[in-house]
Amino acid sequence: MRTFLVGRRNSRQPCDIQLPESESSVSRKHLELSVTDDGKFYIVHLHPKNRTEVYRGGVWESITQDFVDPDDPLRLGLYESTARKLVAMVGNQPDSAQLQDDAFEWDPDRGSFRKPGI
Repeated sequence: MRTFLVGRRNSRQPCDIQLPESESSVSRKHLELSVTDDGKFYIVHLHPKNRTEVYRGGVWESITQDFVDPDDPLRLGLYESTARKLVAMVGNQPDSAQLQDDAFEWDPDRGSFRKPGI
């Protein structure tokens, strides 16, 4: 399993997945996004003030920790994305060269992420 810290870009607390500094509704350490060995996504919300929500069944649900589908709409504060899009940001950001060896790629045949070459 690989876990990524997701948060607003800042110089004091760097994250694996950095969202723009202008996203003030996103905490510096907003959530942990884990990709399990079988390609599932698990979110743990870290900040007590700014919310994390998932869009399911036509409504936004606040979550503290839960499995999410790769393309479930997510809201970190007011910033919207998906687990798939967040993981795709790994290795495409400043100061994240060390993560490229552990990057995941989408396998459409399996319907999940996998490490390249596996």
